[in-house]
Amino acid sequence: MTIPPRLEDYLGRISPDRPALATATCTLTFGDILARAQSLRQAGLPERLALNSDDLCETVPVLVAADGVADRLLLASPGLEPIALADLCAQAGCPVMPSVDVPSVALLPDVAAPTAGSGRASDAGARETTWVLTTSGTTGAPKLVPHLLAGLIRSVRLDRIAEEDTVWGLLYDYTRFAGLQVVLQSLLSGACLAVPERTAGLGDRIRFLAAAGVTHLSATPTLWRKILMTAEHRLLQLRQVTLGGEIADAAILAALARAFPGARVSHIFASTEAGVGFSVTDGRAGFPVSYLDTPPSGIGLAVRDGRLFIRNMLAASTYLDGAPLSDAGWVDTGDMVEIEGGRVQFRGRASGVINVGGDKVAPAVVEAAVLAHPSVRLARIHARPNPITGALVAADIVLDPATTDLPALKADLTRFLAARLPRHMVPALIRFVEDLDVNPAGKIRRS
Repeated sequence: MTIPPRLEDYLGRISPDRPALATATCTLTFGDILARAQSLRQAGLPERLALNSDDLCETVPVLVAADGVADRLLLASPGLEPIALADLCAQAGCPVMPSVDVPSVALLPDVAAPTAGSGRASDAGARETTWVLTTSGTTGAPKLVPHLLAGLIRSVRLDRIAEEDTVWGLLYDYTRFAGLQVVLQSLLSGACLAVPERTAGLGDRIRFLAAAGVTHLSATPTLWRKILMTAEHRLLQLRQVTLGGEIADAAILAALARAFPGARVSHIFASTEAGVGFSVTDGRAGFPVSYLDTPPSGIGLAVRDGRLFIRNMLAASTYLDGAPLSDAGWVDTGDMVEIEGGRVQFRGRASGVINVGGDKVAPAVVEAAVLAHPSVRLARIHARPNPITGALVAADIVLDPATTDLPALKADLTRFLAARLPRHMVPALIRFVEDLDVNPAGKIRRS
């Protein structure tokens, strides 16, 4: 059996002197990464290992060293509590290997090594490494999803090297699917990846990225809205703006086009389960209905009972524990969609629908209407229990700082929404808040 190229093979195409990684504490060239990866292999990597270090100068060389050599590699968020981390590592069968001199690798001192996968990896036993990522866990316990490198880099242009001044910025957790996509896209294109401190304030992170000369930046629509609320966003000179992870509505697409007139604005669809999907670059919400008949290369798209299904032959058919992930290759994304005006428009997650006296309300639809108001910067729509209707639609809203007359604005906002939404979808409760929290994936925290 022919083993596909390893991550190390792809990085070997890049000039070793090109900058590859820049954090607040270190910088590495592509040559530095390859040299460190080789040293780690010589020291002896375990066949299975887990990474959750916050330091990408430490972890990127491990990723390069492990791919094609280790049997299994689990990426676990640096923000996980020790008990949750231990549980995920036990499920993945990635035990501690204390004799391996790799800091923050497999941080599981109390987990015994299983019989399988407890040996040493070596170049002599080259293989396809299984990269294990976790789902967000917003609707239950996180699930473990296996991927191969070929699937993770499906959308990367391997036939060209980026211009020398190309710098990607990383605002995502690198252990999440979206964050790993940024890391791999940057590395395999020969660009430099700028990584601010994860715990720094958003303004400080944007200032760091601007000073690093970031030209390409990816974030969720919620995080982009927060970025546009900072004064520091004016320091960015972007050529590529990418949105993912949430619905990219017309308001945020237009706002980004105004803020970064020299940038191409793309919104992408991808998920931990379905893998890399597709991107849309025409500046409009949703995607062309023609994609259903002639989808982007390498995938299939279908709408069944108002839900989007995606088929990616490079994605796994089961979760790591063997539970079915797809039906004959088709993954139910859980996203509700409608065909409208030649576009397939996203209407939110099926799991988040609010039942108001028998009428179904998709929070994403209401949020899009709220965000269209000129005084609104962020919004979260959620259910509030009600003894008569079962639930009411409630809204938490972050306003433009210049807004002062809150009672007048609340009345105006109610009229604004009543003209755009059915009566049962207009929020019965409106609360103005200072900010809205986001989860490690950069999405609004719903719980």
